[in-house]
Amino acid sequence: MKNIILAIDSTSIVNTGGFTHLYHLIENFKKENHPEIKKILIYSSINVLDRLPVNDIIIRRSNFFLNRGKFFRLVFKLFIFDFVLKNDKVNFLLSLTGDYVGNFKPYVGISQNMLLYERQFWTEIKVLKEKIKLWINYRSQKKCFKSANGIIFISRYAQNHISKELNLKSKPNRIIHHGSSPIFFNFNYKKLKKKNLSNSFNFIYVSTIHVYKNQWNVIEAIWNLRQSGLELTLTLIGPVIFAPSGRKLLKKIKEKDPDNQFITYIPEVPYEKLPNYYSEHDAIIYASTCENMPNILIESMASGLPIACSNKMPMPEFLGSGGYYFDANSIDSIIRAIKELLNDKNPIIKIQQNIEFIKKLKWEETSIKTFNFIEDLTKTYV
Repeated sequence: MKNIILAIDSTSIVNTGGFTHLYHLIENFKKENHPEIKKILIYSSINVLDRLPVNDIIIRRSNFFLNRGKFFRLVFKLFIFDFVLKNDKVNFLLSLTGDYVGNFKPYVGISQNMLLYERQFWTEIKVLKEKIKLWINYRSQKKCFKSANGIIFISRYAQNHISKELNLKSKPNRIIHHGSSPIFFNFNYKKLKKKNLSNSFNFIYVSTIHVYKNQWNVIEAIWNLRQSGLELTLTLIGPVIFAPSGRKLLKKIKEKDPDNQFITYIPEVPYEKLPNYYSEHDAIIYASTCENMPNILIESMASGLPIACSNKMPMPEFLGSGGYYFDANSIDSIIRAIKELLNDKNPIIKIQQNIEFIKKLKWEETSIKTFNFIEDLTKTYV
């Protein structure tokens, strides 16, 4: 039996999504499922490491450079990390964000960010600093994936798109979906509020604010429907992650709802409180056009509410026939989808389908499949 010392490179994790993935991988790791893995060393900032669950074989590793901002973190990744891995006698590496650029082998990279590949959105990003950051991250991931001994994708869309662009067809890979959080499950969906269009009908759209999220188009569509006499409201939740898009959103809100009659914008809501907001609304809109595995859409599907959704892949890969689709760049298309949702006499069919699909997405399976893939590769490379 091999005694694998596995390192997890989570040095780039700073946001909720990346941390959630890491947390559940570790939380669901069981020694009896992976007897060949002797130790797991996790490299990250103290802020990340202190929030991870306790596990007997987990060893937390930090460094001065990982706790002093982006520049120092980059210095660590480029000039120090390989020496640390060698000193810690690591014999396999998992790059959680798919951006490892050192010379250590063997390793697996994970695909998380499709914005690196959907460069049609880069033209909408007019800030040079942001474009340079995207280009550097793209080059880093390209090097990571081309040199990797294996790759994990989290959607078939990403697998097809990235494998074709980087010519990775012969590279060992797996599609391993993220799990879904049980806090979003609503098993009372059969008590869904009966639509009465003479009363107010409340939509919610949860997402960060960026060029490809299209909140301004959703506002325009809701405003147009209100002009026809429908009493619709819209709640937007999510922080601004690209300042020009934030300004564009606030301008559109001021233009269409100067008296604050139907739009509510909330920049930040604690993750664990989001289910409460879903339960206070009647339907969901999801208008993003650049995703890998859209966690917010997955959580929306679990909420038991009807969903009007962007038709851009990979959204249909997960939502299937459980939504009312639109072209997020077309106001008329969004309007048609919302009308279809409002006029559906039996939305329970789609909602039930969504709930059944989400039940299959378990973090325990994500963890098992991830470490199984690593163990399979160690038979060849360790």
